[in-house]
Amino acid sequence: MEWVINFDMPRQIEDYVHRIGRTGRAGKQGTACTFFTYDNKSMANDLVDVLSEAKQEISDELLRMVRRKKQYSGKRMYELSK
Repeated sequence: MEWVINFDMPRQIEDYVHRIGRTGRAGKQGTACTFFTYDNKSMANDLVDVLSEAKQEISDELLRMVRRKKQYSGKRMYELSK
């Protein structure tokens, strides 16, 4: 089994997909591990979409991050419309 470890989350989701794709070259299987922190929260929605599409497990913490972001966005939009 091969591993790809990303110590930093790429700024574009397409770059993330390219990096983790290295685990499956030439029909091989592997594991990708990416360190994702609150500094990367702007990418949370895109990451959940990619993981869902690939039928991968999504951590509860990542889902909470997405929910918080949506709640804040909705509140912020409400405040701006007052």
